Amino acid sequence: MTIKIPKPNFGDRFLASIGKRRAVRIPFEVYEKLGSYVYGKGEKESFWRALIRTKHQDPPEGWVYLDQIIPGGNSDGR
Repeated sequence: MTIKIPKPNFGDRFLASIGKRRAVRIPFEVYEKLGSYVYGKGEKESFWRALIRTKHQDPPEGWVYLDQIIPGGNSDGR
């Protein structure tokens, strides 16, 4: 399965400047339905939900932070 990760935008950079991160949901149900030769697109968490959540809180169920799945990834949105 190939996953297309959404690119950081102004909202991500703003959240990083105040010490918050935006989570991404990876659509694993597509892999289960269609098999291993499929492309999936990651879905970004709502900017407002990420803004309201406290700084060091875990992401919602089924969501992950990009720096948790990309080795050497940064969490500051750049």
